[in-house]
Amino acid sequence: MTKTAFVLGANGLIGNAICFALGEAGIRVVPAARDAGNLDALRERMLAAGLDCPATETVDATDDDALSAAIARTASDYGMDIAVNNVGRGHRPAPLTELDPREFDDVVAINFRAVAVAMRNELRELPDGGALVNVVSSAGTGGAPGMSAYSAAKHAVVGLTRTAAIDYAARGIRVNAVAPGPIESGPVMSQPAEVRAGIGKYVPLGRMGRADEVAAAVLWLATDGSSFTTGFVLPVDGGKRA
Repeated sequence: MTKTAFVLGANGLIGNAICFALGEAGIRVVPAARDAGNLDALRERMLAAGLDCPATETVDATDDDALSAAIARTASDYGMDIAVNNVGRGHRPAPLTELDPREFDDVVAINFRAVAVAMRNELRELPDGGALVNVVSSAGTGGAPGMSAYSAAKHAVVGLTRTAAIDYAARGIRVNAVAPGPIESGPVMSQPAEVRAGIGKYVPLGRMGRADEVAAAVLWLATDGSSFTTGFVLPVDGGKRA
């Protein structure tokens, strides 16, 4: 029987890669994100590749009602065996004393509260034996200079992930997270080559990661290969947090 995955935060290189990795594994994928145009383009590429993408959900993850409705609609129309939450953004580098409170609140709203609202609704819809994967960051497993709000929010998602793993273990629902380090994503790839190379020098493996490497980790945690794994934060960081 075909499983269905709801992917929140499907836009961007990592979100796209997650959708393709799940689709290539034979999973039906319903991508969700704020930009309808990018979602339409993603769906067209998936369909052209012969992947199962019956619909998309255009939703602002910080709109509680809209997010709840998108999750409920997906579950009603297609079922929901897997949920992936890949939402978040950073902020201008600044120590806590120099960070505007409104900016702090905005960062926490998208990086933590939106994920919490999504999880609350997804856990209601997931069947026994379902899987939930949150994409966090290496900033959620250690300090991140100048990124206090972002790091705090990602740490909060890690705590929520581990707690939910315990709370829903009796139903066989596995709840895990992937913590990427420096990844070749849109903002990074817009930097000059020498800047990108400089970032890679701080990674023990000597380079930045790729979106498909993050997607492979998500796929593993979302499927039966990790059937005895829950409450785990899988680093995809080239040894940055080793």
